[in-house]
Order: sequence, then C-alpha cells, then structure tokens
Amino acid sequence: MRPHESAEQRVLQAVRFGDEQPTWIRPSYDGFGIANLPWSLLAALGGEPQGPPVSAEVWPQQLAAGVEAVLLLVIDGLGYRRLQETMAEGITPAIARLREQAAWFPLTSIFPSTTAAALTTLATGQPPARHGLVGFTCYLREFGMLSNLLFWTPLGKFPSYASQGLDPRAFLPVPTIAELATGQGIDCVVVAPEAFRETPLTRMHSAAARYLGYRTAGEFVALVHRALAEPGRRLVTAYWDTIDNLGHFSGPDHPATLTELRQLDRLLVEELLARLPRRDVLVVLTADHGMVALDPAREHRLNGLPLLERVMVPPGGERRAVYWYARSEAREALRQELLELAGEDGWLASGEALLSEGLLGPPPHHPEAAWRVGDLVLIARGGASFPYDPPGVTPRPSFGAHAGLEAEEQLVPCLVWRP
Repeated sequence: MRPHESAEQRVLQAVRFGDEQPTWIRPSYDGFGIANLPWSLLAALGGEPQGPPVSAEVWPQQLAAGVEAVLLLVIDGLGYRRLQETMAEGITPAIARLREQAAWFPLTSIFPSTTAAALTTLATGQPPARHGLVGFTCYLREFGMLSNLLFWTPLGKFPSYASQGLDPRAFLPVPTIAELATGQGIDCVVVAPEAFRETPLTRMHSAAARYLGYRTAGEFVALVHRALAEPGRRLVTAYWDTIDNLGHFSGPDHPATLTELRQLDRLLVEELLARLPRRDVLVVLTADHGMVALDPAREHRLNGLPLLERVMVPPGGERRAVYWYARSEAREALRQELLELAGEDGWLASGEALLSEGLLGPPPHHPEAAWRVGDLVLIARGGASFPYDPPGVTPRPSFGAHAGLEAEEQLVPCLVWRP
C-alpha cells in the first residue's frame, strides 16, 4: 500500500457518517478537518496553537520542522475526489507529480460546507457553531432579518451592514489566526482578488494581516513571491476563487472548468512553486469545500410552495442545506410537509439535534447559533437541491453546488510540500 493510500484510509475511517448515509462524510473538528489546519500551521511557525491541530496520524511533522514561512494555498471549491480524478485523467499532471514528493491526504470541510462558513473556519481555526457564520444566509436576531453572510447584507439586493457604519470585525466573536500569529511575532499576509479587498468578509478574515490584491494570474504569482521574499517568520495565505465560480455557473465537469483546472495546474506548480524565493517554506494546498454536480430532475424549487406560510421568515442556508424558521404553532405541520417534499432526495433534522450532535462543531457554541440554524434543517442527498430565490433577485441556473455532506463536497485535499 502506498503511503498516500494509508493516510486516506485513516482519515476516511475516522469520518464515516454511518451506514444510514454511506456516501456522506461527518465533518471533523478534532484532527481530520480544515478547522484543525490553522493550528498546525501556527505550530509549524513556532506559535502557540489554541485548538486541536491536524492529527499526528497524517500530519507530516518532519516536513514541518525548521520552517520560517508557510504558504497556504486555498483553492475555493476544489474537492479531494475531483482533484484525484483530474490527476488520473491527466488534466492536472503537475500537481500529480508534486503529490509524489509531498504528504497527501483528505481533510473534511465543515457543516455547512459553504464558503462563508468554511473560509471563516480557515481564518480562525474555529467551527461554525463557535464563530457564528453558520451558512450562506441565516436569520440574524441582531438585525431582525434574514441576512446574507457572504456579503453581510439583508437578504436581497441591499447595501452591506458595513455601509451603515457597523464594524464587520466586531461581528466575528473569535480572534483570527492572523491576530494570534501577529501577537506572537509572526507576520501575516493575505493574497486575494483586489475586488474583495474592502468586503465585510475580508475585513473579518484579514484582521491583523496585510492584504495584497491581485487582478491577474501573473500578479497573483508576483505578489505571493513578494510576500514570501520578506525576511522573518511569516504566514502567507493565497486564495483562488475561479474553480468555485465555474463549478456553480458552468458545472464541475464542464469543459470550461476543466480548462481552468489545467491552467491552474501550470500556474501553481510551474510558475508559483517552481520559483519560490526561499527554501525554508512549508507549502500547503487545500480548499474550503468541494462541489456536487446538480441533477435538474432532482431540483425542488421552494418559491410559491404553500408550506412557506408556516415560516416566520423565508428559508435560510442554501439549496443543499436549507434552514427553516417555523412559526411556533406550525412546526410539526412544517416538518411533515418537508418530509413529504424531500422524499429520498433529502434528510430532515432539527437544528437543535445538529448542534447537539456536533455537526457544526463542539461547544461552547455562539449564543446565537441555535437561532441562526433554525428549527429544522433539510440536507440534500446526491445531486438534489432545494433552491429558494428571494423577491427581487433574478434566478440564475446553478449546475454545481455545495453545503451538504456528500463526500464530493465534504472532502478537500491537503497537500504538504517542502521545496
């Protein structure tokens, strides 16, 4: 058995959901998930972790010894299984070659496996139930309305809460890894699209880090090299978002997505990593979540359904993990109607049960976590989806999605390499 296969088996054995959902993965917060990765990186730089690191069963401690810099590459939407397939098909040959020189194993995302929640976990080392960004949309009692957490706005086409003078950083109740690292003498830099520089989510995640915004692939490489070339201990986080965008609006298997993966393969390995300005660096490639190809025949559009009369606000979450906020007198009726709607395409649980079972992370929980998750949660199976479009928003077709518990969306790569 190859070492990579052994590491994969150890992770998969630890995160099996159970026989009742054989294709699902249980998010790990105790050693095999993206929530653990920031603590391993902080420890590699001589910092003091404040949470459980990646399990010693898979983390290559020998590679992490003696580093002065860490480069964390976060490829939004790049699932572990999808990357395995593209390596086998010759679409990403450079990463395949790099894998033979590196430690390679899967990690789990979080629940819900979606960008706002998962990137916040990578930025803080904390699970969603603790950092409070529990999905794409959710009910915020602070503002008395359903809100989009990715853009930190009321649901619909509205300005962000930051435009009213509110501080996004104050909304996040836990320290970022950059804040902790800076306090321990480690410089932190984020390299991400220039268009994201002033977004509320960036202001939450990048607190205490220097932000370098890129506009092109060439600028991405140059800025990462510039950040690494500076002396001293440093954590450089580089974020790439095109794979996720194409997966949503073209499909994870679309020729455009595959072409983008070919280009990204060359960009990362033949341009970025082949010309690193220092050798005392630990390179870690991972993702926030993967993606499932959606089946149009299994789409259950929620708009206009009579059961919406039983909720106090519209559904939250997103199409693969829907949060329901029931009217108190209608909860049981709503539950029965959702079970009928879901059939074999969805799994229904109470928000209370998901929190108590640790699917969104162990306690202590954010004081608003239960309100934000809601009374009932509908999780899609396979390629099914349950989309809801708020009034005033023009629906866009989606060919790929995430947020649920299927292995394709839950498992992400972790490649650890030293030049």
